[in-house]
Amino acid sequence: MSHTLSVADYRTLLHDALSAALAADTPSLSVPMMYTPNTHRAALYADSTVVRGSTGQGKTFWARALTDPQLRAVAAREYRMPRLERTEPVTGFSAHPNTFQPSAGELHALTGLGVQPTALWSAVALTAFGVPDLAALTTWTERVDWLVRNPGAVERSLAELEGAARAADTVRLVLFDALDQLHPDRAQAEHLASGMLNLSLTLSRHTTRLRTKIFIRPDMLDGALTGVPRAERAFLTARAADLFWGRTDYLGRTSRTALYGLFFHLLGNHDSTEAAAFRAAWPTWVQSGDGRFLAPTELGCDPKTQEDVFSTLVGRFMGDNARKGYTYTYLSCQLQDAQGTVTPRPFLTALATALKSTGRNHPEHDRPLHHDDLRRGVCSGARADELHQAMPWVRLALEPLAGQQLPIWEEKVLGLWENAELADRIQELSTRGTSDVGRVRTGPSHPTSYPLLLEELIEAGVLNRRTNGQLDMPGVYRIAHGLGRLGGVRRAAPAA
Repeated sequence: MSHTLSVADYRTLLHDALSAALAADTPSLSVPMMYTPNTHRAALYADSTVVRGSTGQGKTFWARALTDPQLRAVAAREYRMPRLERTEPVTGFSAHPNTFQPSAGELHALTGLGVQPTALWSAVALTAFGVPDLAALTTWTERVDWLVRNPGAVERSLAELEGAARAADTVRLVLFDALDQLHPDRAQAEHLASGMLNLSLTLSRHTTRLRTKIFIRPDMLDGALTGVPRAERAFLTARAADLFWGRTDYLGRTSRTALYGLFFHLLGNHDSTEAAAFRAAWPTWVQSGDGRFLAPTELGCDPKTQEDVFSTLVGRFMGDNARKGYTYTYLSCQLQDAQGTVTPRPFLTALATALKSTGRNHPEHDRPLHHDDLRRGVCSGARADELHQAMPWVRLALEPLAGQQLPIWEEKVLGLWENAELADRIQELSTRGTSDVGRVRTGPSHPTSYPLLLEELIEAGVLNRRTNGQLDMPGVYRIAHGLGRLGGVRRAAPAA
């Protein structure tokens, strides 16, 4: 395999492609950037009415892609799911309210009035589906009231919608996303989410062409299921699909092919002469009808091929030999949380940071990236920022631990939280979220119980408990929050 790009060309391509990817937000995602990992296919099945995914795994991406005809058509072709092109999605809740969904402020008012969440989301779905009696009303209070007072009309509306969808050979799909923005109080948020789950059950039990797709964090799903009849919980979880970018097997080995597949896809689909030269190294790149370039299978899925290509960019080893570790495995190992989860944005950010650091520290290096600068790349703090955006209370919980050494005993952590009056600070955060509905984020389940709060951090992959009972923290969070490690070596300084 020959490469026609110089080191300078590669650095230009890496800079431009990574910058474009990291600057793009989900609502403005372009067709060429869209990547379809095999591990996400099941989430798009019509009967996958619940889609679980931790922060950063792609819930909002897919909620957005399904509502965009172009992106949905790409997914239908890539995953060989023609039924997707015969799907008509509407949004029931998202981070960007539209005409057919209540805002966070309206949700606060409705829950304060005691509105049952199943009735609320049923009204949202039927309004989005265009039921005339509901569409004619102007407030969500009126719509919910109509639905409660007219159960027979609701049944008739569902039957009519089902018949119309059958006649048109379509699936009508209601999407629910950004559930961490339902309400700052965790119990209220999960109460509202339980209504979505009950709506999903109703549609699944009584129709074949009307469905929901609920994008939700696993921890919130566990809480929301308590509002579902016990006999129905297994039905919902059996139909749940998981979003992930890699999994750790029983030997502790982590699959990382999807992350590198995304990386190479972005390089190959950048609009530049350098990207064209990158593709030319593999004549089996194919341009699809939508203008996207599809990488050869081995570049997207084969670890050996991916490692060979990545080695041309940074070398094979994290030093002079294998004893220092391998560059291909380094990023995913260093960026994973305590659950073994790695997400795309921190992965790409680490590469972009490493590139910047190489240009400053090793400009004459014979490869586009220097292995020492990969170490600086993982210090960017992108994963911590990603988590804090979705779960701001985590930042509050970790701030009192700054300067401590790991591993650490649980009693020490609880004492630091007590001294910092963490429960009061979390309550203040929740109060601010209630007053500023544009920035609502759901808090923890147990803000006043420090032992239970600790378990939530473990479940979120922020902490893990060692066999001797001490607590530890993966480097992706430890470095960002200024914690040290007993007996550890001095870490590389992050890039400026």
